[in-house]
Amino acid sequence: MASEIPVLVVGAGPTGLSLAIMLRLHGVPVRIVDRNAAPAAVSKALAVWSGSLEALHAMGVVDKFLERGVRLKSLIAGDGRRRLGAISVGDGIDSPYPYPLLLPQSRTEQILTARLAELGATVERGVELTGLDQDDDGVSAALKHADGSEERVRTRYLVGADGARSAVRHGVGIAFEGYTEPQMFLLGDVKIDGADLDRRSLYIWWHGGNTVALFPFEDGIWRIFTMRENSEDASPPTLEELQTLMDRHGPPGARISGPTWLSSFRTNERLAARFRVGRVFLAGDAAHIHSPAGGQGMNTGIQDAFNLGWKLGHVLHGRGDAELLLDSYEAERRPVAREVIRGSAQRLHVAFAPGKVATFLRDIAVTVVGNLPAVQKMLTVELSETTIVYEDGPLVALGNPPRRPKRTDVGTRALDATFLDAASGEPRALWGEFSPTRHTLLLFSQPGKPIGLGGVPEGFSDAMRIVALDETSDPKGEVRDRYHVSAPGWVLVRPDQVVAARGAGEDFSALASYLNRVVGEAG
Repeated sequence: MASEIPVLVVGAGPTGLSLAIMLRLHGVPVRIVDRNAAPAAVSKALAVWSGSLEALHAMGVVDKFLERGVRLKSLIAGDGRRRLGAISVGDGIDSPYPYPLLLPQSRTEQILTARLAELGATVERGVELTGLDQDDDGVSAALKHADGSEERVRTRYLVGADGARSAVRHGVGIAFEGYTEPQMFLLGDVKIDGADLDRRSLYIWWHGGNTVALFPFEDGIWRIFTMRENSEDASPPTLEELQTLMDRHGPPGARISGPTWLSSFRTNERLAARFRVGRVFLAGDAAHIHSPAGGQGMNTGIQDAFNLGWKLGHVLHGRGDAELLLDSYEAERRPVAREVIRGSAQRLHVAFAPGKVATFLRDIAVTVVGNLPAVQKMLTVELSETTIVYEDGPLVALGNPPRRPKRTDVGTRALDATFLDAASGEPRALWGEFSPTRHTLLLFSQPGKPIGLGGVPEGFSDAMRIVALDETSDPKGEVRDRYHVSAPGWVLVRPDQVVAARGAGEDFSALASYLNRVVGEAG
């Protein structure tokens, strides 16, 4: 058996790649394998929401996404020949990236793979997990290579990011609870002519008992998503079938051509009963799958990786209470996945409900929402995944969160703000101070009265960055206002951009307790 590796990641989609990047940023050797001989060439997931763009910023790749993606600005809905209204997409999202980005998953994987290579790791393709077993010290995994050779490897931790049919999930016997939707859905990536379509908008059109959704992305290609009338027919659609459905139910005058991908599928709404068994973890589609309505599947997986990556990094460097950190992954991420599944199923049922009554209700809903900016903001903010709150688990409990946390309370996401650099006096984005490998301590003091930490940071200097905010660096009180700080105090931000703890004045007992349990050397 080969020498032990710290982490084996099975699956090289966006989730597995993001996790491997996080581990390499922590300096952790990682091996990432995928059973497929080559990366996916088809587009698959398209939407990258604000919460994921924030995570990708931390991974050092967000600029590449912004260069290649299409920023979505609105959702336009219609019924037959009538355009019902437009809903602004992005308004109200409080993020450095207040918009969803449309980019084919194949491009997402290319960008992440290149970043991983920069960090010294490559994907091993044509390598399939065929079995695993674990003990108190690690996991033994059986791998089969494309040439038929077999390998037995030993790893301290194994993460299954290997999709809905996860061999890792089956290997540890975790149930995949849920159901399959009865409808047969059709997908096509095509060119569209003859309709006045804005390439920075997506379209939801219904008429005659069915719905057509259109999503723009690169090179003039649009994705068509619709439902087949015969739910028993599982054959791939033809261009002619999609054109017929477009003529009956979609925007008038649209002519499709040049298909690059045609597919039929049923959607599943399923959630793994556990995200962790011992030293084995599940992430992404291996842990949760749901309908594409809302475009949150890939995003939820990327953020699974963002959450788990820094915790594994700490544990493998001998920092913190290993069980506290690793138990917190499932406690935090499984409730999020459960809500994403619930919301996507609800959106799918509303969009594709048949009948005149359902059509009438959709028409009314779009008209009302189109005239209520506050409702528009609520819908897009929910999809952005920036308002997720971690309420459960041992790590959140350390920070003693309030019963009804608001943004920047413990368990919620940190916010960006502008402050002045102490050395140059130049404006800086607070977001640039957050690190995927270290905690960040925001230290708020009164004019002329700097706060003394009383020796708390001793032993944690390499794992915590301190940003001092006073009358010089925060002259207008922007950061103070954003973090709801009205007196001297502090806010501690985790490596995954979540508020870990906060306190008032010079009482650092909660900070010391948190750092000892999470950042201090393991006993």
